[in-house]
Amino acid sequence: MSAKHVRLPEGDDAADGRNPYLVSEGAYESQGFEHVSSGYVPVSTGGGHRRRGRLGIFGRALILLGVLAAIAAAVIFFVRFRPVSYTVNGSRRSGTINSTAEQIVEDEHLSYTPGNLVSVAGELLVDGGGTPFTLTLNGEKLSAEAMAAYGVRDGDVLEFSDGEDVMEEYDATTVEIQPKLVVEGSWGSIGYVAQWGRVGIEETRTGKVSGVTVESAVVKEVQDCIVRNVVPEPSDGRMLVALTFDDGPSQYTQRYLDILNEYGIHATFFNLGENVRNYPDLAKAITDQGSQLLSHTTNHLQLPTLDQATLHEELDSGFALIKDAAGVETTMFRPPYGEFTANTWLLSQGKVSVSVLWSMDSEDWKLPGASTIADNSTAGLLAGGIILMHDGGGNRDQNLEALPIIIERLKERGFEFVTISELLDADEDIPDEIAQGNATMPADAVWPTELASD
Repeated sequence: MSAKHVRLPEGDDAADGRNPYLVSEGAYESQGFEHVSSGYVPVSTGGGHRRRGRLGIFGRALILLGVLAAIAAAVIFFVRFRPVSYTVNGSRRSGTINSTAEQIVEDEHLSYTPGNLVSVAGELLVDGGGTPFTLTLNGEKLSAEAMAAYGVRDGDVLEFSDGEDVMEEYDATTVEIQPKLVVEGSWGSIGYVAQWGRVGIEETRTGKVSGVTVESAVVKEVQDCIVRNVVPEPSDGRMLVALTFDDGPSQYTQRYLDILNEYGIHATFFNLGENVRNYPDLAKAITDQGSQLLSHTTNHLQLPTLDQATLHEELDSGFALIKDAAGVETTMFRPPYGEFTANTWLLSQGKVSVSVLWSMDSEDWKLPGASTIADNSTAGLLAGGIILMHDGGGNRDQNLEALPIIIERLKERGFEFVTISELLDADEDIPDEIAQGNATMPADAVWPTELASD
């Protein structure tokens, strides 16, 4: 075997006194080394596996994990303790993120007068037993719970002030206060639910420290239900008028719609449920033309004379028949004979959102002639007016003759014909959901069982 010039390991691995650069290949291998491209490395004596460097894969992995852990710890430390800038009572300050309100007060050497602990009756129990200070964060005052959980953030604006009084702990019994129905306005062509009723809560409190009992402490204010009677007024000053037709559908309905189409206008039809049941296609034709379809109850009964169950049937079935025939969901209606008293509102139990009367009565039911019907409908008409005419319930030939006269006369005076919903929508004082005609009582509201006057 020929000799190769290789370098032996230094120290204990070197041949005794031999030239480390002049060792035969066989002698090198006999010392427990093997040849690789870069020289000789020791051959593992266990398991037949060869070591890849002095540390090996496991050692390098441990070092890498250690480095990553150190980096993670540094990041966490920076996130938890990094410096931030904030404002305290108008002065710019810097500190550590998440510093508590108490730490900031201490670091800034601030001093405030604490509030007191008071009884359920408001009498002093412990001087200084209230909150140590009050904190407003970015313009919003914090509760005691929020203040205790607060940690400062970069850019926060803090305002500290004296503490507030704290009421003693107490035992309580609660009582629900039911809303009442308030009717505002003695008359109006529109009556609508301006505010839904909500239950109030009052407590009887007995202090655990003072032993004092206080009755009727208000926890939640009761909210009365308000029905408001108004004459709608277009907020933008437009000359708006609503043509309305009661008691249909009938043999005259389509002829009315043809006239409306001829002039390119829309009206509102208050249909009886019993007629909608007989002429569903005509009810649908009203909405197809672009006019508004609303209820006139089912059987045209005098509503103030009915018991609650019958009243509800008249209202519910009238609305349901319109929905079945034309797909219109509404809680807006016109009461027969214009009779819908405060007590009838009370008995309706929130089934109605809007009651529509009129400001101009054509008195067409008297059959006074087309000219008189036109005069009755237009003389003295003001913006926001509602004209009452009839579709069913009798001979309406005079109405068909009077309708073009009414339309042309009012157009010449600058009036614009709109539906009831469009008229209400033009009055900014009437809520949008009411103007749409399909408002229902919210789930968290209740309908009163008493009138406020009682």
